[in-house]
Amino acid sequence: MTSRDGGGPAAGAMGRVRAWAAGMLPGLSGLWRPAPSGPDTPGGPRRRPHLTKDQQERILREWRVLHDRLRSAAQAHLADVGDVLRGAELTFAPGEGAGAAERDCLWAMEAYQAAGKLLDEAVDLPDLAAAVVLGDRAVERLAAAHAHREGRRLPAAIVRCYYNPLHGPAEAPSSATVSRTARKRRSRPPTPRQAAADRRPACGPCRLAILSGQLPDVLPALLTVRVSRLHTARLLVPYYTVPQQDSLWSANGCGGYDDEAPARVLRGEHRRGPRP
Repeated sequence: MTSRDGGGPAAGAMGRVRAWAAGMLPGLSGLWRPAPSGPDTPGGPRRRPHLTKDQQERILREWRVLHDRLRSAAQAHLADVGDVLRGAELTFAPGEGAGAAERDCLWAMEAYQAAGKLLDEAVDLPDLAAAVVLGDRAVERLAAAHAHREGRRLPAAIVRCYYNPLHGPAEAPSSATVSRTARKRRSRPPTPRQAAADRRPACGPCRLAILSGQLPDVLPALLTVRVSRLHTARLLVPYYTVPQQDSLWSANGCGGYDDEAPARVLRGEHRRGPRP
């Protein structure tokens, strides 16, 4: 097995991917912040909406702004990911066994192909977010392939923010940085807010929002709901509240927690349920 450029390009790309994800779409939270659906439980029960025509039009305008911005950013990002994959491509000698390095390399190429398919066919924000996530995971898996080939320790896996996979990596309180008072408090049963903050992986700002009793800056999806026998309304809702039969992404963090996601996209499973 040979590598055109060794582990450098893939390893260097990891830092660029992390920096890009941390600064993804600045100002997105200023365009849309959903009303909390419960006191401490993101995505809890919602009352049936009563929206005026002007409110519906405003929702659609905001959705279009978000959609266009995210599509443009995702397109540019996947172009960079493609450059990284081509620059750090691994090749395998004829007859060489299909070891971990080859499996990782093939998965990375499949993830990049799936990300491109999503970019071409995306109809809602979670589709575009999944394209970004799969592109990032392709670079991560390529770095792992180089580490396997060279006998190095594998790079630490990135755990993404569940509430918005475009945020920075998820954070967890570290015993090394928690104060003595905080450690005493942690020895007691957790409060409802602490339990909610620990329930899902969350980046720092999202975790702090939950601890403050607020809904985190979630990735929205456009959902059509029936408000009466004759009328429907389109709402921006947290992507993870979309029924799983209508969304490939609501249960797996836009592909961040599902190694089968690239294959499922290539089989067309992302085209499920009603579309916006």
